[in-house]
Amino acid sequence: MSIIFLLFMEWGGDFKEAKFYCPRTNLLPARAESLHSFDVLKYELDVNVPMTARTLEGVNQIKCRSNTNGLNFVTLHSYTLTIDSVKVNNTYVTYSTANETLHINLPQTFNYGDTFIIYIRYHGFWNVTGSQTGFCYWPENYNSSTYHSIAYTLGEPWDARRWMPCYDEPFDKADQGCIIKVTAPDSFVVCANGNLINVTNNPNGTKTWTYQETKPITTYLMHFGVSRYARWSQWYHTNTGDSIEIRHFVWPEDSVQSISAFLYLPSAMYLFDSLYGDYPFDRYGQDAVYPFMWGGMEHQQQTTIHRWWILWGSENGMAHELAHQWWGDMVTCVDFRNIWLNEGFATYSDANYNWFRFGHQYFIQTMEDRAQDYFSSDAQWRHPIYDPPFSELFEWGHTYCKASWVLHMLRYLNPDQFFNALGVYRDSFAYGCASTEDLKGILNQVYGTDLTWFFDEWVYGQGYPVYNIYWDCVPSGSGYLLTISIHQDQTNAPPVFHMPVEILLHTGLTDTLIKIPITTSPTYFELSLNQDVDSIVFDPNTWILGKAFIHTGIEEQVTRNEYLKISYSNPARHFRLSYRIGQNSNVGFKIYDATGRMIEEIKVKMQKPGNYQIQIPELPAGIYFIKMILKTEKVKEIYERIEKIVIVR
Repeated sequence: MSIIFLLFMEWGGDFKEAKFYCPRTNLLPARAESLHSFDVLKYELDVNVPMTARTLEGVNQIKCRSNTNGLNFVTLHSYTLTIDSVKVNNTYVTYSTANETLHINLPQTFNYGDTFIIYIRYHGFWNVTGSQTGFCYWPENYNSSTYHSIAYTLGEPWDARRWMPCYDEPFDKADQGCIIKVTAPDSFVVCANGNLINVTNNPNGTKTWTYQETKPITTYLMHFGVSRYARWSQWYHTNTGDSIEIRHFVWPEDSVQSISAFLYLPSAMYLFDSLYGDYPFDRYGQDAVYPFMWGGMEHQQQTTIHRWWILWGSENGMAHELAHQWWGDMVTCVDFRNIWLNEGFATYSDANYNWFRFGHQYFIQTMEDRAQDYFSSDAQWRHPIYDPPFSELFEWGHTYCKASWVLHMLRYLNPDQFFNALGVYRDSFAYGCASTEDLKGILNQVYGTDLTWFFDEWVYGQGYPVYNIYWDCVPSGSGYLLTISIHQDQTNAPPVFHMPVEILLHTGLTDTLIKIPITTSPTYFELSLNQDVDSIVFDPNTWILGKAFIHTGIEEQVTRNEYLKISYSNPARHFRLSYRIGQNSNVGFKIYDATGRMIEEIKVKMQKPGNYQIQIPELPAGIYFIKMILKTEKVKEIYERIEKIVIVR
């Protein structure tokens, strides 16, 4: 029995998307690099949905092209379906099923470039349960909020095979699109991918709705929905004067409220059109469904959303699904190891929609909230966002939140070229599939630098940097000397994240922003200034996914007149520390070697304000760090100062 992991049941606060994973022990998803002996060119589905039970029957006509010489069989995917017959080019053929595959023996051998058509007649019947995927159906009054009988399909990641025989891997898009014909009782309305071609009234009290998608499409994005829908449309008008229809399918009871719920969808399309280029399809639409265990699903040109998004509102969720039309639908991850590409792009897009609608601070708050969501998830199970564990494919903290932060940090590395790079990425892989390496290659090209280090640390690696920043500013000549020491202290992660960091210096009446390259841990930085530094802020513009702890010295209530000076010469047997304190303090010193190991600790009793000296023992040749710690009579007020010494014998 399959166990359904319901990941995104939260409806208040932040957006949670309609993604799930059903672990099956016999499922071995193909990798994009695997040899694929044929390509699917087009799906043409003709299904009958009686709307009296969770059942359907249909024919899938699959146009294929051979990728090899001597092709004499093909293997498709089918799960929980009954295969009634298979023909190839109008010749009945033999076939077999095993696990989730449908093995078809071709009536002749086909060579490279040859095309052939497979006709598969099939049917399926399933129980009506609370949790469904593949082909979903609930009757009217299933519960108090199921106002009308409803049926719809859900296929991500590998569940299109639950409602139609197909080649169910994202890297084999149907290059010529699909046709979906759905026959249902004439009191129902059908939506599906693409444009409505015609509606035929049948003599038996049914209608056949025919939709056609002409752009390439992968199986998990194919979809139809059936219910007693009311239909209405919005229009997005481009800067060039073109109009794009946004067609909605909602229950009649929700029609009025849907007008306000969908009010800003054209604004979201305007934003993404501006950032990413022209909307990539002929039209857009949404069908609202209930019951629905999740939030939204970006079916190509026809997103499925939870009815609650109408009743309670979810601008952010709808913006996310719309962004998928560019990132996930037009440019699709080549396999689900690369799922972070789909979800990271869409999640970063809906954060930018928050910026567009509500201001920059709201965007920053969104990113910070999602950083916390990632930290919480990471504490439970640390893993990379590339090729995550199967059960974690759509885990919110990593696949969505961290992935969106990866794009945010790529933007930080080259803000002037980030969206240009996305444009090149889009144009290079439009209506096809892309991998992490494909994105890296485009960014390398546009940025003019090798970002292997970044992808190794943030995408293929795991975890995040934990910074400890030590700093001080002391009189030096006619000015001041600022010293900063940045230590990284993370485990089960790259020992050093090489992201350059920004630090804001508050210096009297002015502020100064500095950027420090990170090459090692610890990283040391010195800067001569004309003014004293009152305080510092690490990553003031919120660009880096990490945690930072600043050891800033005395808090505001304590007078800033402490200093530490080390007097020594090489060679030397003893070292003299000169220091000054400005109020009653407990004084201590800790000496660390270059590896961060503490090798000596010196404690001094409570001292009054004044100047003092102390000698420390002889040390072997090497690099050392001496930390002075002052703890005032107010327990919470602590001043820390670090000095570096180099001993040559």
